[in-house]
Amino acid sequence: MSSGLENLARAKQLNAEAPSAKQIGRLLESAGTQLRDSRNAVLGAPSRFSLAYNAAHAFALAALRAAGYRPSSAGHRKIVFQVLAATAGAPPALWLALDRYHDRRNASEYEGAPPASAVEAEDIVRLTTELRRLVLDRVKRER
Repeated sequence: MSSGLENLARAKQLNAEAPSAKQIGRLLESAGTQLRDSRNAVLGAPSRFSLAYNAAHAFALAALRAAGYRPSSAGHRKIVFQVLAATAGAPPALWLALDRYHDRRNASEYEGAPPASAVEAEDIVRLTTELRRLVLDRVKRER
């Protein structure tokens, strides 16, 4: 499982670092709060999308930290999604969709692309809910 992560560490995309239960707990708590808030129908689709994206990132980062790694500075937000098969047992459809939503978020935030639609917001909330289950299961098994 970790050979891919070890290869990424050798390539300087990840840094090996002992897991911190306190840090992982804070990430999971923050992710849970943001995921809950992303379901608030009073908020607009772009806000719900951003909250769900941030929750997905925090869940993915918690899984990576639990595996004993952290992203290096270059491309750190994207790599956490790309290693979800190794860190959370995520199926390709899940991590690829989250990776695409990472690109979608960047296009909107940095390139002036239109904001996320209601369909995109609902989809990323669904995906993040699935990721939450996988990450919590993995973290519980690892402890």
